[in-house]
Amino acid sequence: MRTILSILLLSLVLCGCATTSGYERVLQSWLGHDVNELIQSWGPPANVYKLPNRSVMYTWWFEGGAVAMPIGKMAYAVSRTCKTTFTVNEQGIIQTWRWEGNACKK
Repeated sequence: MRTILSILLLSLVLCGCATTSGYERVLQSWLGHDVNELIQSWGPPANVYKLPNRSVMYTWWFEGGAVAMPIGKMAYAVSRTCKTTFTVNEQGIIQTWRWEGNACKK
C-alpha cells in the first residue's frame, strides 16, 4: 500500500505543474506559422493526411509509460497518450489544431 501511495504522490508532484491549458497555449502559438517550422521543431509527424479541399492534416503521437491509479485496494495502470493534429492550408500555413489524450500537458 505504501508503494502505491508513493507512486501516486510522485506522479502528482511530477505532473502538478503541467496543464492542458499550458499545452493549448503552445499549440495556439503555432497558428499562422509555416508547417515546415513546426516539423523542424517537433520532428517528423506520425501521419499526414491530405483533405479534399487541399488542406493537409499533420498528426503527432506520443505514448509514454503509465500512471498507477488506485481503485479500492487495487491499482490499475493507465497509459499516457497524446495525439496532436494541425491542419494546414494550401500555402503550408497552420490554420487549426486539436489534441486528445491524457498526456497533452505543458
